[in-house]
Amino acid sequence: MKIGKHDYRVSRMRLWIVGVLLLGWCALLPGCPAENTSNRSVLMRIGDRVVTVDEYKRDLNIYRTATGISAEENGEADRETQIRFVQQMADQLVLLEHARAIGIEVTDRELERALEEIRRDYPDDVFEQLLLENAITLDEWKASLRTRLIIDRVIRQELEDHIRISEEDMAAFMARLNHDAQATEVAPEAAESETPSDKTIVDQLRRSKTEKAYAEWMADLKQRYPVEINQTVLNEIMPAATGTTKASARDARNQP
Repeated sequence: MKIGKHDYRVSRMRLWIVGVLLLGWCALLPGCPAENTSNRSVLMRIGDRVVTVDEYKRDLNIYRTATGISAEENGEADRETQIRFVQQMADQLVLLEHARAIGIEVTDRELERALEEIRRDYPDDVFEQLLLENAITLDEWKASLRTRLIIDRVIRQELEDHIRISEEDMAAFMARLNHDAQATEVAPEAAESETPSDKTIVDQLRRSKTEKAYAEWMADLKQRYPVEINQTVLNEIMPAATGTTKASARDARNQP
């Protein structure tokens, strides 16, 4: 069956809508007060934010929808999927806690402006239909969008705005490129035609530096804002690794 441009666009919109919820789940909310939340129902905790087992299972289903991962995976594959997801949730909690500590927030007006910009890209009532198809309320999606905007702002303010590309960086990049070309015996005329533009070089260097800086930055934030993972609850909801009897919170924390 041939897929038309409209169907393809709607499909991409669906993934984007679910993706926003995935990257900005309800960790934005303060969570249940500690005194009113049973330890048996809490999977993760950081400050006064908690993630309950029900929230985890709901968001895991959203994660599977967004990534196309089947809920029918075998035990080992499902365990690996959940370890990755627990790590993503923990990282988001850390980023939100840091945002709160340094006073970064998104106002209602900024949120509404972002929502209107997104809606303009959707024909007619497609936006609302896609929310309905994915069983997502507008309020849930707006809360998730606010979370995503906060995290984007934290990363931009704390990381991206401080990345600088020097002439020495560009010269070193070209030296490595020329060395690789010589090592693979690329013809001189071919190497010259494939020389990247300055913009391409800057973009690649900025991406590389940002990725390296992000890993170090996140490692520091995790030390400052440790996430408590309830080992007992984790063992109950996550399949054990092959050859072991229990899943480990350490596995989730140690994922790259």
